[in-house]
Amino acid sequence: MNRTSTTRGFTAPETRAAAARARELAEKSGNLGQLIIQVLGIWRSAFFSGDYPTAVLLADRIVELAQREGSPASFGCACYVQVSVCFYRGDLEGAEQYFARWGSFADAADYRQIPGTVVAAFGVAAFSAGVSGRADSARARIARAVAFARDSNNPYDLAIVRTLESWLLYLLREPRRSEDLATQALTIVQEHAFPFVGNLSRTQLGAVRAQLGGVREGIALMRQGLAGFAESGNTLYAKYYFTGLAEAEALDGRIDDALVTIEETLQSSHHELVFQPHALNLRGELRLKLGQTEMAEADFREAIALAQKMTAKSWELRATMSLARLLASQGHRDEARAMLAEIYHWFTEGFDTADLIEAKALLEELSES
Repeated sequence: MNRTSTTRGFTAPETRAAAARARELAEKSGNLGQLIIQVLGIWRSAFFSGDYPTAVLLADRIVELAQREGSPASFGCACYVQVSVCFYRGDLEGAEQYFARWGSFADAADYRQIPGTVVAAFGVAAFSAGVSGRADSARARIARAVAFARDSNNPYDLAIVRTLESWLLYLLREPRRSEDLATQALTIVQEHAFPFVGNLSRTQLGAVRAQLGGVREGIALMRQGLAGFAESGNTLYAKYYFTGLAEAEALDGRIDDALVTIEETLQSSHHELVFQPHALNLRGELRLKLGQTEMAEADFREAIALAQKMTAKSWELRATMSLARLLASQGHRDEARAMLAEIYHWFTEGFDTADLIEAKALLEELSES
């Protein structure tokens, strides 16, 4: 990864131009290892700008080059990009398969020297495990990313890993620890001027602050970070964080504004499917607050169906709890209890998470005669 990408961001025109020039030189030299690194830079630009069709083609190109070049470092890059593409497209099983293969190459010395890729691979794999309902596995993966970043002592890796760890804990509904980590990331960013990580950590911090009661401050931070993303052309994470912005607006009592935000979110980033069930569930909750019961139920059921298709058990559990509460309020307690029991008993780990604690309490409530 060249210096331009860390100081300007992956989607900046300077980064794209530098990557294109380097790719031309690498192709002329016939050095496949260097060519893979340069195609990786172009892949990042496409991926982070939301051009998923191009990112998929480039990811496949990196696999093809790695097969020809044959080194562990090249296969590490190939598996990393595939883990990322599969996860954001909602192919959680594919992400797991590539992550398992990536583990065979992650310790290669040449691969570990590429800034950002090791911690990012662990981070995406942690999110994949978390969304899939395996909280303990997710925590173990992010712990390995933290250990790597500490060993490398690279400030960019440290900033990235603190932000990723904060995001995972936000997903697992541990806002206080998430806030501490996002603050640490922002401190590193301010010392070293990493714009992409700065926008990411600022948006993350805003989302957490809103959940902890600082709603107005949180919304302001999120809008600042999202504006920075828009200015740089970055759209990765936008669906997740705009959903978080809608949640914050709802906490501020602005249900209509929150519904507008989530509607726009659902219409954007059609290739970034992994967060769609989460956004659908929130829209259902917002519609419920406005008395739109039938539309809310439809959203909950659509979120459940999509989460099941992805094997996104965490999203499925949240949407099932929403639907179960609605059904119970309508007198359908048996149906609510049966569907919640089915998804709750799927889980084998993460019973200390807020979601599973809440689900257990709701299940016990529904079981009372």
